[in-house]
Amino acid sequence: MTRRRRRRTPDPGWRRLRESPDYVSDWRASAGPTAREPPPLAFRRQTEADLGALRWGLLAWEDPRHPHRAELFWADADMAEARTAESAEYAWRRLILKLGATYAGLRLLDGALVLKVWRGRETGQIRVDDGRAFDPATSGLEIARRQDGDADSDWVRVESVDRVLSGR
Repeated sequence: MTRRRRRRTPDPGWRRLRESPDYVSDWRASAGPTAREPPPLAFRRQTEADLGALRWGLLAWEDPRHPHRAELFWADADMAEARTAESAEYAWRRLILKLGATYAGLRLLDGALVLKVWRGRETGQIRVDDGRAFDPATSGLEIARRQDGDADSDWVRVESVDRVLSGR
């Protein structure tokens, strides 16, 4: 199975999920209000109530009444691992603007940050383990590139958001 097939395209998956009577029932019973960090970041914050959404493959509940959710965060085991890196030249916001992409963030209860990037129908998610240190205006990212059968990894600077969208 290729990496592209393992990643989820949000539109068909979300359409099936939001049409599921069981999901709608669970969402009504479990989802609380959406929490956000204060500006300027205003990333969404995962809540204790959101942990119930893991049953449905989501990191946070989404309102099934919304047909197109840009902030739909899948609990995807294939999510790339990343860490912040000081890099004015490759700052996250600059890379996003250069590519014409959009992003949203979800701060997990453990402090990690999941960034979701989309451009058209292409999407990608990465988990920034030291998410509290991440500032889109000034921080760059490095993605872990695992060696086959090796627990160690090399860290590769993200110089284009295409890496996130393609899952490389």
